[in-house]
Amino acid sequence: MLRLSARWVLPIRGAPIPGGAVLVGDDGRIAAVGPNAAVPRPALAVARQLGPVALLPGLVNTHAHLELTGLRGLVRDPPFAEWVGTVRRLKDALQQRHFEASATWGVLEHFAAGITTIGDTGSSTEPARAMAELGARGVAYHEVFGPDPARLGESVSGLSHQLTVLDDCASERLRIGVSPHAPYTVSEPLLRAVADAALALSRPLAMHLAESREEDAFVRTGSGPFAEAHARRGIPVTARGVSPIAWALDNGLAALRPLLIHCVKASEADIARMAACGATVAHCPWSNAALGHGRANLAAMRAGGLAVGLGTDSVVAGGATDLFAEARYAALGGGGSLSPRDMLGLITGQGARALGVAGAGALSPGAWGDLTAVSLGRAPFGGGDAGTDPEAALAWSATAADVLATWVGGRCVYERGHWPGVDAAAARTAVAEAHRAALAALGAPRVS
Repeated sequence: MLRLSARWVLPIRGAPIPGGAVLVGDDGRIAAVGPNAAVPRPALAVARQLGPVALLPGLVNTHAHLELTGLRGLVRDPPFAEWVGTVRRLKDALQQRHFEASATWGVLEHFAAGITTIGDTGSSTEPARAMAELGARGVAYHEVFGPDPARLGESVSGLSHQLTVLDDCASERLRIGVSPHAPYTVSEPLLRAVADAALALSRPLAMHLAESREEDAFVRTGSGPFAEAHARRGIPVTARGVSPIAWALDNGLAALRPLLIHCVKASEADIARMAACGATVAHCPWSNAALGHGRANLAAMRAGGLAVGLGTDSVVAGGATDLFAEARYAALGGGGSLSPRDMLGLITGQGARALGVAGAGALSPGAWGDLTAVSLGRAPFGGGDAGTDPEAALAWSATAADVLATWVGGRCVYERGHWPGVDAAAARTAVAEAHRAALAALGAPRVS
């Protein structure tokens, strides 16, 4: 058992608790939370007084690409179709060990940023393996590509084989899902086949949708750079005359309560359809801005009853793994009247709801003992006590660098620059080697 006490405990769903404590049982679930004096002190529990920190639920990243961590900073400039093509070329140049190193370091970065639950999408098996081995919670969505309908059988058989391999990583903590990548990389027959398989096997499904103007043109009118790329490969392109979201929902996704990633170009009609079928959203405000896509209509999504969580996307696009920054960017970018508790909810409980991960993102009896301790020692926090409004202090001032410690199921996975049981130096060396390999593939000069 683990008992943690802190200057502030932030349940998020309820008012902050000054001088609070959390007790995590041997089953990895929260047994009690409340004022310090009211939380039991079992004799066998490991008790820690954390001091001037805010203790809150482990953060939830609804969309990441762990296997791309080694590509950080290498592909910056739009136009988007060229950006996608460059990332794809770099992935094709990397070896399995590079994806392993990137995924491993990506999970460790998440722990250091207070993130305990991850919705990852990747086309290698390494993100799921890294999440399983290091103890992260969440969903590993395996990506499938196949824009040419003539190669449908090849794509479906490849996905089936990969899922069989990945199911060895599945546990109570980690689900294996599927992700038909995007409208411009998945043919209509393949989308239907993947949706049918996900429904039959009760697998969660996620898809990049309504992300860019280029994608919108491809689906609606069969035009633009993605259509031109298809034509060069001899792949037929059809103007569907509807939005990407309507197209995807019409081709099987409406039956799946899917996680839809980005949704920058979602109209009010799209949002109504998404809500009607129980879809959820991974909103990635920083990467959407960095890639020039614009801003998703978060206020309309929330008003429509959609469960929306925040995602950092890949570090190729966003650069940082900092959900506190994402929450601020979401609030400042038209999120409506988001309170500090709303902002923190987007990266905890609402994110868990969007991913469909029960028991995550909450501090309440029966929830998972996933917690993060955020220092209140910097000047913006008022000398350690965060005044009388610690939620506002964290929402508007905290960064990933303020995270002191992280626990998953009551087990410490990060504390003050260290990851218990992990050779962090070796992990850093491996991801640096992956970065150098990608840099070489990019054709850029090496930097000594």
